[in-house]
Amino acid sequence: MRLIAILVATLPAVVSWGQTTREIMLADSLKCAGLYIPYPDCIDEPTPVPSGYIPFYVSHYGRHGSRYLGDDNDYFRVYDELNAAEQSGSLTSRGKDLFHRVTRIWDDARGRGGQLAPLGYRQHRDIASRLLKECGPVFDDSARVTAVSTVFMRCAHSMFAFVDRIRQYNPALDVSMESSERNMNVLSHLNVDAIAFNKDNPVKSKQEEFRNRKIVPTRFTSSIFKDVSALRVPARDFMWWVYLVAIDLPNLETGESLFDFFTSEELFDLWQVFNYDYYTCHSVNPDNEGVFIESAKPLLADFLDCADGYISRGEHGATLRFGHDSSVIPLAGLLRFPVAAGRESDPSCLYKVYADYRVSPMASNIQMRLYRSSDGRDIIVKFMLNEQEMPLPDTVTDIFPYYRWEDARATLCRLLDTPYR
Repeated sequence: MRLIAILVATLPAVVSWGQTTREIMLADSLKCAGLYIPYPDCIDEPTPVPSGYIPFYVSHYGRHGSRYLGDDNDYFRVYDELNAAEQSGSLTSRGKDLFHRVTRIWDDARGRGGQLAPLGYRQHRDIASRLLKECGPVFDDSARVTAVSTVFMRCAHSMFAFVDRIRQYNPALDVSMESSERNMNVLSHLNVDAIAFNKDNPVKSKQEEFRNRKIVPTRFTSSIFKDVSALRVPARDFMWWVYLVAIDLPNLETGESLFDFFTSEELFDLWQVFNYDYYTCHSVNPDNEGVFIESAKPLLADFLDCADGYISRGEHGATLRFGHDSSVIPLAGLLRFPVAAGRESDPSCLYKVYADYRVSPMASNIQMRLYRSSDGRDIIVKFMLNEQEMPLPDTVTDIFPYYRWEDARATLCRLLDTPYR
């Protein structure tokens, strides 16, 4: 009966998690932002905690919130190309419109490459607020709460925003924070096989063939330039650069948009390239032989070790970690969350089983919440990706989305001990 319960409980959610169609993507340009899509505004109400159980520990890993593109040059190279064309009189009226918008975007972004945007702060404060609402006892005066981030400022500032909301909730609570190299091997780990894959990239030719097939700049560039020969860079590169600026703009709340310079088909094709690149170099792509999923094991081991420590010491509190999509994606794959577990070698079919925006939007997060029975004899746990309740692979329960801790712990140990292939 317990197996039947878990299958019935999760079936509708599994269908929803796995559903990505061409029609869905063509109908919503924002989804074509992929990993750059802002964190969702609407979060499902959580399943009530079984009667008699109280939250006592939360283990968390969160990607930084909405940010500017990684480097100032990501904006300047587009501005510079358009400015040169404007000076030579080579822009169409549509191109002049693009140039004026990009000029305003560059004025806002200059000097802020890679930094957290105001929306990113609010995202983490809002996530913290919902966590406090559901797990308030975890953060009382006697709680032990630690927070660590990678050395990148956007991650540290995400941590500050999250912890600031907790301190607002309970000013008496002491929360330790650290952003240093000593935590990088857990928060942003690549094993030797993953490093070797990135260096040699045995599927590079496959990626380039797909990129060349999907990025077709003819219509786009001819709408911008009177004579495409005015472009000083390959047309395919220029189209890709404008796409990157376009998909990050929703995170900046400037009121600017560049989506209208693309057709919906072009955005869909550009996103497929984006989706496939990150799937290959972070996720469960069969072509990478699991090297990136294996790299997530130190992070999962830290989840397990920290939980064991809190349980054995009889403490309550939280372990908060802040990093990058490059850790959220493989950890979600290692945990076999349905939305992150689709395997496909053909890049043209990938969107049907895997969509990056479902796995790691800006401020994406994985949470493991533990609850103790009022008599102290039993512990249950649930797992969440982006505050959506997730099933554990091959783990039976009659209280989904909650699991007996001993069953969940056995699954986590098995995932750590079994090579991913």
